[in-house]
Amino acid sequence: MPTAYNTAGQVTSLVRSLLNDAAGNLFTDTVLIPYANSAYRKVQRALANIRSGSFLSDDVLLVVPAVAGTDPSLQVSITDATAPPNQLPVDLLVPLKLWERRNGSSDDFVEMTDLSDHGGLPSQPQGLNLQYWEWRTDGLYFLGATQDTQIRLRYEKAYPAFVDGTSSVLIRDAIESIAYFTAAMAAAARGAPQAARWDDAGTDALEDLLVRATHREQHSGHRRRPYSWRQGYGPIV
Repeated sequence: MPTAYNTAGQVTSLVRSLLNDAAGNLFTDTVLIPYANSAYRKVQRALANIRSGSFLSDDVLLVVPAVAGTDPSLQVSITDATAPPNQLPVDLLVPLKLWERRNGSSDDFVEMTDLSDHGGLPSQPQGLNLQYWEWRTDGLYFLGATQDTQIRLRYEKAYPAFVDGTSSVLIRDAIESIAYFTAAMAAAARGAPQAARWDDAGTDALEDLLVRATHREQHSGHRRRPYSWRQGYGPIV
């Protein structure tokens, strides 16, 4: 089925051309995929830092079980170690917003208060609602409630790593920035002088992605930095 997304194989193919190894005698996919994954994560972080909507996931529903009794010292959590199906999503980087309602009901969700940067959870007895949440040590923490509570989670996610050349690049039109950064790392690992130039080229291509994403999000544009990388390159040695 046709798709708008590139593949990791297209990235590595471009990298081999950049490094004068189109036949893949030295830079095979096996060699390049780890570098490509590092470049992929770098591009993701840059886009996430400007709040690109590409990395948002919403309407994930989890259940926080009721606590037995009330105790101001008690807290409950949802983490990677929580039993399925209520563990944190595997692609979660950081939660953004949470809402709650009585589990099993069709009530409207009510937004909860994030106390992560406000001194943490208060000390108070549990009631019918969770009310508050805190993100710490890679987990969601709550005071708990006296009834089972369903929460709706909105979060910033990471895309899955490339496994092989058929893996999808889930950032549209990002092949050049990922390939340039990949070429820079592969070249640097072999002491090639072109590494710094390819890193500059990757930054230049990444700036184009940031400008486009910023315009899409209706923020002020980024100022593109000039580079002198558009010059001839000798062979990788």
